[in-house]
Amino acid sequence: MTAAAADALTRVVAASPAMKEVLKIASRLATVGSPVMLEGESGTGKDLLAHFIHYRGPRRDGPFLKIHCPSIPEDLLESELFGHEKGAFTDARQAKAGKIELADGGTLYFDQVHDLQPAMQAKLLRVVEERRFERLGGTRTIEVDVRLVSSASQDLRQAVAAGTFREDLYHRLSVVPMQLPPLRERREDILPLADTFLSRERERQTTRARTFARDAADVLRGYHWPGNVRELRSVVERAALLAGDEVVQAAALPPQVLEQPSALWMGRERRPSLKDVEQAYIRHVLEQVQGNQTRAASVLGISRKALWEKRRRYGMP
Repeated sequence: MTAAAADALTRVVAASPAMKEVLKIASRLATVGSPVMLEGESGTGKDLLAHFIHYRGPRRDGPFLKIHCPSIPEDLLESELFGHEKGAFTDARQAKAGKIELADGGTLYFDQVHDLQPAMQAKLLRVVEERRFERLGGTRTIEVDVRLVSSASQDLRQAVAAGTFREDLYHRLSVVPMQLPPLRERREDILPLADTFLSRERERQTTRARTFARDAADVLRGYHWPGNVRELRSVVERAALLAGDEVVQAAALPPQVLEQPSALWMGRERRPSLKDVEQAYIRHVLEQVQGNQTRAASVLGISRKALWEKRRRYGMP
């Protein structure tokens, strides 16, 4: 097994029931050749799941090629996909195979397929249906055996209704649609993902941190993660760099995460009592001031004796 294959098969974290079901379906789909459409918000892990489907199936030894549709100008996309013959256009000094041809025997992944323009959608439809095409400027028909996986962070059904995406192409690419839930709907995955990202930073030797303090873990669980897994990874990378020892404190998390209302409690099944809130806040302040009792008492607005009494009452070290 190649390093890329091993990486794709082990990086998917599925602690939540929702993601366990996604992986169960993806594992089943990996063994067949039907086109798969991965739908979900940006940053939910569609790229990773596309790799998982490829490397879990019989095409694992074939190429995996990705086309990021928004990043390629429309006037270059046709040549990028279909290739061209020498002299097909001004700068075509030699023949070149396109991504569709190069992906023969493997998987071609169309990332953000909703960004394809109508003319390109029509040309892609022929490839999907007939598995054949011609290079730009060529007459020879090339046949290919390619597994197609696509992703969209926009609702393609709405795009079809609006007339911006071909209905026939949608149905051909969405033989098997899969919806990836946002991170806020699978909170059981947040800490396992955070631990995974922290472990990678340790492997890269950017940090000594090995775990998250309790209040930091509470904040991570409670944050709404509009950027999903991609945002979580960035937050953990930042926190790992700022961690002073083997424990990532809440103070290392960025302001937008810390300042979310009720962030400490949104991830919990029950509402906190006043005792819970006070205990959590005292612990948070102590960790921020690295255990300095005088500074902690000053931040809390109480005397050192009162702080000592509260710590004793709550069984805090």
